[in-house]
Amino acid sequence: MNTLKKRLISLSLLTCIGFTSVAGCSSKSSSSSEKNYSAESGSSDSSVSEDDISDVPIEAITNEDGHPVIWPVQSGEVGDGGVSADNGMDLSGMDPEDVDTSPEPEIEYVTVVNENGEPVTESVPVTNASGEAVTEAGGQPVTEFVPVTSAVSKENTQSDYKSKSEGRYILWMDISKDEDFFFNDQFIKLKFKIKENIPEGDYPISIVTDLSSIKGKSVDPDRIVNGVIKVGGSTPQAVDYSSDGFVVYGDVVGAKPGDTIDYYINCKNNPGLAAVLMWVYFDSNAMECQSIKSAGQFAEIDDHPETGKSSN
Repeated sequence: MNTLKKRLISLSLLTCIGFTSVAGCSSKSSSSSEKNYSAESGSSDSSVSEDDISDVPIEAITNEDGHPVIWPVQSGEVGDGGVSADNGMDLSGMDPEDVDTSPEPEIEYVTVVNENGEPVTESVPVTNASGEAVTEAGGQPVTEFVPVTSAVSKENTQSDYKSKSEGRYILWMDISKDEDFFFNDQFIKLKFKIKENIPEGDYPISIVTDLSSIKGKSVDPDRIVNGVIKVGGSTPQAVDYSSDGFVVYGDVVGAKPGDTIDYYINCKNNPGLAAVLMWVYFDSNAMECQSIKSAGQFAEIDDHPETGKSSN
């Protein structure tokens, strides 16, 4: 085994990005960027084969109960229909089965068409601003033809929708120059295919990071800001994180069902890194991740970091 590969393995052990279980190296929560690391030191074991690097198991970070730390859930999802204690309803003496907790159907008006697809019209009296019928000189009411509409119950597709969390990891390490690398702005590009017939709403893109300097020390961002894909919505104005210290953040972009979009993970004020392990979670019932590549300044350092699907 050459010297570079030995150093790679040694640094991997120090940064918890390597050949022991990654999931056991970190304890993270979605509300905090604090980490507790179990670092091991010492030289590499000569019995480690050169194939070990490609066989590294990359697992999603889990809590003490074995559940992934981040589970992105589509915002605005309809709840279980339960009646809250402060909704003004008196349920005393009532059988729970007799209480209708289903949401009121949303009504919309649609234009009635004939067999040729043409709008059906009807003659209606014309009224003035006071609601009085307008008449001609001879006293005959003035009429006009308007499209016929029909009130229908709008299907509540949101209540039937169930999100499903799926993760991808991005792994990069370079100690060949024995120095940290500095890159900012867009550095990871994910291509998402938005699925057809999904409810409009905000679909979070959640980020978990495990970063290291060339000295094997953990580098914790001052902020990690999850992103959003707003299906059916517009893209808001970008936020400037330049004054917020070291920040890793996802885009907030608008899309329509059926779109294919480029989605970026970004950083600001990078203090210098030699290793990156990052998980990105998304709703796989709403979108498909088609590819992951380097972007911007990071693409000049490594145009093809190792990526894969999280087992969780």
